Amino acid sequence: MAYTVTKVQSVFGNLRAVLMDVTADAATQVIETGLKNVMGFSYAPQSMNSSNIHMAINSNASGVQSMGVFAVSGNTSGDHFNIIVYGV
Repeated sequence: MAYTVTKVQSVFGNLRAVLMDVTADAATQVIETGLKNVMGFSYAPQSMNSSNIHMAINSNASGVQSMGVFAVSGNTSGDHFNIIVYGV
């Protein structure tokens, strides 16, 4: 199982911004952002069944450092949200 992720890249000041439209079909997933280092993110839920979601930047789903990725856990199939990650 994998998440469905649509990405659009842009710039925000001196950082690159990646806008992602995400639909979950599993509880846990690591999303490749295309950035070398994620410095921060913005989260906008669209249609969520889950309320206890955990997100981490520059970390895989088991908590091990992995630069440039975005880990999400605690979702249910069908959860839909938007994320904007900022980095280099």
